[in-house]
Amino acid sequence: MKTLYTSLLMTFAFSGFSQTPVNLNIYHKLGTADFAYNQPSQNNMSNGNFKLTRMEYYMTKFTIIHDGGMITTVPSSVVAIVKANEQTSIALGSYNVTNIEGIKFHIGVHTPVNHQDPSVQPSGTPLSFQSPSMHWGWTSGYRFIALEGKTGTAMNQTTELHGLGDANYYETTVMAVGNLFNGEYFVNVDADYNRALENVNISQGVVVHGENQEAAVMIANFKNYVYSPSASLAGLTESIAENTSVYPIPSNGSLTISTPVNFIGNSIKIFDLTGKLIQEHLLVDGQNKLGISLKNKGFYILDFYQNNDKLFSKKVLNN
Repeated sequence: MKTLYTSLLMTFAFSGFSQTPVNLNIYHKLGTADFAYNQPSQNNMSNGNFKLTRMEYYMTKFTIIHDGGMITTVPSSVVAIVKANEQTSIALGSYNVTNIEGIKFHIGVHTPVNHQDPSVQPSGTPLSFQSPSMHWGWTSGYRFIALEGKTGTAMNQTTELHGLGDANYYETTVMAVGNLFNGEYFVNVDADYNRALENVNISQGVVVHGENQEAAVMIANFKNYVYSPSASLAGLTESIAENTSVYPIPSNGSLTISTPVNFIGNSIKIFDLTGKLIQEHLLVDGQNKLGISLKNKGFYILDFYQNNDKLFSKKVLNN
């Protein structure tokens, strides 16, 4: 996964309790499609066609819901700037949790930090100066959300919505279950940016920088519509790894790989112990009998991928 945009990676040790790292993953979408800049999409309005060229926003003030509705507040020093064209994983810290039931967070920057001087923030951190800028001014504070693109039937109208303002600092709750994998919890959330423009008339283009009008509607849409528990395969990684079988072991040059039904359209790469790529195969549902030619006896590493992201590995012995 790509690097996290967090101001501080924090772990906390409370005497006598086991602490588990908790991470929030955001999967960026346009409807059911993966997000990409300049990808045609549409909101719920007539002639609501658009292509986004910028989508950035702040996430702050996180809260973890766990173990039958218990609430654990994440330190306010954990701040993320989310860029929709980059995979986003936010390290929330380590906590005494057994079952994660949901996550709360705010879009924007909380006071009094919202009105502080960005130049005092460490360079390269989310609250320092960004390019393009995410800071509106000393009085108004940071841009909570910066959405830009081309809209209208011919995609030739300019739309810029920069939403900000303390009155628009909302909390959002997503009841997404945490998945435990390799000793860490991952809470996986989808963000559908079609719904960021819900009920916003963009047919003739619209430019609003501020706290009101369409910019305020956009921020409220983030609160009410944009986020949902993720349907991404990444949230099922642990289950898929546990239910994937490779046999016979030891191998005699031919392997059968049994995969779960939700492991579709993915691939496997076979490496020797020097790291040399030997073969690569696509996987389908159920059993995949691979005719592989392994010239040398010994151990090989099978890496399982979703797109370009490695999910897990298995080791096999070839006789």
